[in-house]
Amino acid sequence: MRNGGFMFVFRPGPFEHAPQTWIGILQAPADPTARGRFQRDLVTRFPNVSAIDVKEILTTIRQAVANVTLAITIVGAVALLSGVLILVGAVAMTKFQRVYEAAILRTLGASTRTIGTMLAVEYGGLGLLAGAIGGAGALVLSWAVCRHVFDIPWRPAPGIAALGAIATTALVGVVGVAASYDVLRRKPLSTLRAE
Repeated sequence: MRNGGFMFVFRPGPFEHAPQTWIGILQAPADPTARGRFQRDLVTRFPNVSAIDVKEILTTIRQAVANVTLAITIVGAVALLSGVLILVGAVAMTKFQRVYEAAILRTLGASTRTIGTMLAVEYGGLGLLAGAIGGAGALVLSWAVCRHVFDIPWRPAPGIAALGAIATTALVGVVGVAASYDVLRRKPLSTLRAE
């Protein structure tokens, strides 16, 4: 339609003897050279036959999809690395306050294990919140793209969103506790004397 052409499809009947176009699919040789030779021989023998190599089209589409997948993977990896660096920076900014709080808690009898568990729960909770918001956002965005861009039925994947939330919880918990290692290692006496 964009080029100004149009097409009608009729059932057999009054147009049986009118000029017709037949479309058929056949499997050509797998080797590209043999396939090209086959197409050339087919068109030479039957000039009114158009041979379209669908295998080349599918290969091009697969390459395009693979390139898009690679680009999305790279962008996701950069976003993940940026998030980890931002988390480490946020932990570093509050390190002195956390060292002081840990010194007071140790003075009151808390063990290193208890303080480590508290940090793990805190960062795990932050990771769970971030993962839940990210998963919900991904579901909403996929719904919007399916319904309004591609006009295809939407099938939610809550399992993948939940898996992403769990992975985010674990990653943020591990990175937060690892970045807070200095808080767990420092002796309370030197910290309280410095204050």
